[in-house]
Amino acid sequence: MSAPAAETQLEAFTGALCEELLRRPEPFVVVTCDATLSFRLGEFARSHPERVLDAGISEATAVAAAFGLARAGLRVVVAGFAAFLSLRALEPLRSLVALHGADVTVLAGMAGLSAGRDGAQHHATEDAALVRALPGVEIVAPSDAAGARALAAYCAARPGPRWVRLVRRPVALDPPAGTAEAWAPARWLARRDGPVLLCAQGALCEQAQRAARLLGERYGIAASALEVGRLAPAPDGLADLLRPYSLVLACEDQTGPGALAATLAEALTTGGTHAVLPLPRLLRCDLTASPGSGDYGALLHASGLTAELIAARAAQALVIDPGTTTGGTA
Repeated sequence: MSAPAAETQLEAFTGALCEELLRRPEPFVVVTCDATLSFRLGEFARSHPERVLDAGISEATAVAAAFGLARAGLRVVVAGFAAFLSLRALEPLRSLVALHGADVTVLAGMAGLSAGRDGAQHHATEDAALVRALPGVEIVAPSDAAGARALAAYCAARPGPRWVRLVRRPVALDPPAGTAEAWAPARWLARRDGPVLLCAQGALCEQAQRAARLLGERYGIAASALEVGRLAPAPDGLADLLRPYSLVLACEDQTGPGALAATLAEALTTGGTHAVLPLPRLLRCDLTASPGSGDYGALLHASGLTAELIAARAAQALVIDPGTTTGGTA
């Protein structure tokens, strides 16, 4: 008998969000972009048919309808593929949801390269960078299932506009990260006295946490790992978390210049209390080209985003410039 499949991050978040919203007094509705089954909302739609509307493969229409429903007093959740919501629906996201501060939470599924074999056109490798440019939109992502449920409670208790990046796959983190009960915009995945800090969001937190461990085991370099769960607005005190390190890596599944790297760079140059400390070197680990279609693990390897390749890149950066004390990007 085969072991039961591990709970995916998307399933953990979507199930918890629906449960949280059902407990609250405000009326709400979920608008899907032909994604009821993709978001595992079939049972919820059967139990609460009045709360689920399917706009079909029409992301711009779904977002425009969500804005109208929000103006009518409903809390609205939109569920669809991150790639198509960020590209096809960017204008209504900006002109309606963002500029009017509408209470709309967008569940941007299959973020980054996680659509895998669905094809390169399904990969959301620009979504966080594009949405980050919209005024007033909170951009968040959970990592493991425990973090997903905690983020769902956070989202249910606060109005939008909000963009939630999700992956339809399990994300495995070692304790204590996997035991979090309350979601936080930034949390430590590993913390050691050393020169390197690996930063990641969402599913890539798994690779960053493993890379921090590999740096110690293979290269004798003490490294820490930080989950940056919110890209906009940046977590309070982010600069103070970054400045003590010589080398900070921004590990993200976005096409450069990305979103996480931009968030870290802005934090380093505009905030923090460690004014006397030199800026760390910021090293971008992002996408320079589409790796095509295929198995998710193979896509990460082709993009240089596996734990082994991230650790090797960090070690090489320290060898090339072991005395790094000034800021910069590479």
